Amino acid sequence: NRAEGGTSAVPTASPLLQPARGARVRGAPLLVWKRVRHARYYNVQLLHGGTKILSSWPRKPRLQLQRRWRFGHRVRRLRPGRYCWFVWPGLGTRSERRYGPRLGKSCFTVVRRAA
Repeated sequence: NRAEGGTSAVPTASPLLQPARGARVRGAPLLVWKRVRHARYYNVQLLHGGTKILSSWPRKPRLQLQRRWRFGHRVRRLRPGRYCWFVWPGLGTRSERRYGPRLGKSCFTVVRRAA
């Protein structure tokens, strides 16, 4: 008898994979999305209360958020509340500012850390 090895995957219609839509997270989450063919980088934007608080251009289809960062000449912090994020694939060089269609929008909620 031989067991076949393999991997399992959870199918999803959304290209934005992690955190799952509506997830409740403690601390800074890792944002993960599906790779886009020919994308050389991605533009990720994070909004809180309708205000953009982060824009980043990772080369890989993931971005580890930090508890604190600088954006718009201000120090920003990941505080409890609802956050929405968007991703666009970057085609060509970043200086060309040529983007494909938005991959999607997803939201998550940061909850207080347990003491």
